[in-house]
Amino acid sequence: MIVVTGATGHLGTLVVRGLAARVPAGEVVAAVRDPKKAEGLAALGVQVREADYDRPETLGPALEGAEKVLLISGSEPGRRVPQHRAVVEAAKAAGVRHLAYTGILGGPETDFPLADDHKGTEEVILASGLAYTFLRNGWYTENYTGDLSQVFAQGPSPRARATGGWPRRRGRTTRTRPWPCSPARGTRTPRTS
Repeated sequence: MIVVTGATGHLGTLVVRGLAARVPAGEVVAAVRDPKKAEGLAALGVQVREADYDRPETLGPALEGAEKVLLISGSEPGRRVPQHRAVVEAAKAAGVRHLAYTGILGGPETDFPLADDHKGTEEVILASGLAYTFLRNGWYTENYTGDLSQVFAQGPSPRARATGGWPRRRGRTTRTRPWPCSPARGTRTPRTS
């Protein structure tokens, strides 16, 4: 069984949908703070379980039976390390075989405040003894798109037209093979497919 934490967020939803299309949906668990918000995922046939990073008592039941866990980073800088530690401890207690974590591009060498939580989480995972993969993601394009409705209403700026007009959207995929990861340097286990 594969458990995806933060499954109602942008990335989590994409991963759960992708997994449900590639493996039997009943083998996928969408671990979420509020199961009511996961009705669309439940309609895919995946299991929905409550898992709140701030309520460690919800994490054990959410990870029960999991072989693999994708720990999607929490959204609250400064609180992530204890939140993620709770997930790692629950994963270890549940006998999880492999934990993947959505860290930050550059890993431990990254030097800016937002990276501190990710570095701290990677240290927790390394100390846990779990097999792991660090998915060191760059900045998500979605972080820039919150105000695009206003831009679309106004149209492209003259400067944008001078340099080519509207940007073209390229197709993008979310890695969702039966295990959504490719190993980072230092990974203890080979990529599974």
